[in-house]
Amino acid sequence: MTCCTYKCTQGRDCPIRKQRMEDTNQAYIERGRVADTDPYAETVGSVKALCAWLTFVAIAGLIFWAWGK
Repeated sequence: MTCCTYKCTQGRDCPIRKQRMEDTNQAYIERGRVADTDPYAETVGSVKALCAWLTFVAIAGLIFWAWGK
């Protein structure tokens, strides 16, 4: 298999083939990645979600505790 415009006899060690595979691998790694993420905003969002779930669980616990009495 040749990957160059000239007769390539290097096979798997062909530098052009290696570069193409590296580009393909890098594109696969970066697929779906959002480049402009703000860690602070993600942390604040996670903390807010955690607080919402804890509030929900606390209210549900109070309802079950009050219902049991």
